[in-house]
Amino acid sequence: MVVRKRGMRKKQRGERTHGHGDTKNWRGSGNRGGVGKAGSHKHKFSKYYPTFGVKVRLNPKAKGKALNLEQIMQELPKWKAQGKVVQEEGQWVIDGTRLKIAKVLGSGSIASNLLFKNIAVTEKAREKIEAADGEVESEFERVTGEEGNAEPQAE
Repeated sequence: MVVRKRGMRKKQRGERTHGHGDTKNWRGSGNRGGVGKAGSHKHKFSKYYPTFGVKVRLNPKAKGKALNLEQIMQELPKWKAQGKVVQEEGQWVIDGTRLKIAKVLGSGSIASNLLFKNIAVTEKAREKIEAADGEVESEFERVTGEEGNAEPQAE
């Protein structure tokens, strides 16, 4: 709904400047530096510079979720009903790219044997998955041991 305002002339009787600050300030466009783009090569140039008023909104890189084993076991029936999880050779395949899961954390327990694909898995979670006859097929393996610490040899 439109707000109806009373004009300054009616409202501010008895006020010396009628809400316009100093007595010099109610004088026309010269008081505010001109109308529109007037003076744009002098004092208003920086205001209308090409980047003025331009908002660049970069889309942040999508981050996958990190879920605990307990959360995965809670979501598993829903994923089965939606068809997001497929059964292969007696194992339910949890594909990280399909479910938008980046990492599996080790909190909680796992009841059935699951196959994790394309997901980073912590060491604690890996132990629990393998203890429940599950598998991890991941490209995100940590390189550890002698191979990971090898330095290039000078020839």
